[in-house]
Amino acid sequence: MFEAEISIHYPSHAFAKSVMQALAPDNSMTGGKMRITSNAKGSVLSVRVEGSERIESLQATIQDVFRCLHAAESSLARIAER
Repeated sequence: MFEAEISIHYPSHAFAKSVMQALAPDNSMTGGKMRITSNAKGSVLSVRVEGSERIESLQATIQDVFRCLHAAESSLARIAER
């Protein structure tokens, strides 16, 4: 089985936690044996992908995680500008 962990540093715990909460709906919809978990500790968000039987599936899932992260970060940044 393949697994990966992504750690991203944000300006604050509040921002890291908000991004984590924005990812929660996507994380709960993985299906199959694959599992995605996230944790905000301090200003660091960690996203862990586990249970992938194929490296190609892991790669596709990581790309999806990055797309969701980008969308959450962009939305939160716009809210913060107001």
